[in-house]
Amino acid sequence: MRVGPASVLVSLALSAGACADASERFKAFEDRRVALGGDAGATSSGLGGADAGCQPPAPGVVAGPALLSLETSTSPGAAILFFGDLETPELDGKTAVKFSYRALAVADRLTQVGEELVVGPYAIGDDGKFDAPTPESTLPGSANAILPGVDITSQLTLHGTICGVADFYCGTVTGTVSAPVQGDTTGNFGITLVGSLDDLPARPRYGCDPEALAPALP
Repeated sequence: MRVGPASVLVSLALSAGACADASERFKAFEDRRVALGGDAGATSSGLGGADAGCQPPAPGVVAGPALLSLETSTSPGAAILFFGDLETPELDGKTAVKFSYRALAVADRLTQVGEELVVGPYAIGDDGKFDAPTPESTLPGSANAILPGVDITSQLTLHGTICGVADFYCGTVTGTVSAPVQGDTTGNFGITLVGSLDDLPARPRYGCDPEALAPALP
């Protein structure tokens, strides 16, 4: 998973037909979310910290286009963005989580750059928790919100909790950076379900803190 000081969210470039399909999938997700309890799990717990009553969603219920926002200790508040698909397939009789994504250019947060990456599926525990290690990969400099223009090679693991059905999940990040510098890194991440690439929030949320919002584009 390629994520600057963190790895990356993947998707195929959207055609007009694909956008329509994405909107239909998001509407279906919203319908399922309401039917299964509205915003259950959409609190600050999200992927970040399970409540005592946390239960993972049934396989396939949470799925659709999604924005992955990553922030690391290297530059707090500078969010690296990825767009692709979030899935919760069945794995060994339980719900798993799978990410497919590509990085988004810093300049417009719309242009997808770098290779397509797929992470998972990884099993979600009965308490909603999961760990998603990613292989070492390189974030293109055009997507680097910390040092624009500089490629970053890193290996990260996302630690999250998926409680119920929601349109936002969050958690923490640990890992190592091997270029352009070497060392350990930590951080936060947020995953926002959206209708399509055209529906990204002006200030993407990159962590469980409601105030963890990336700056808006100029």
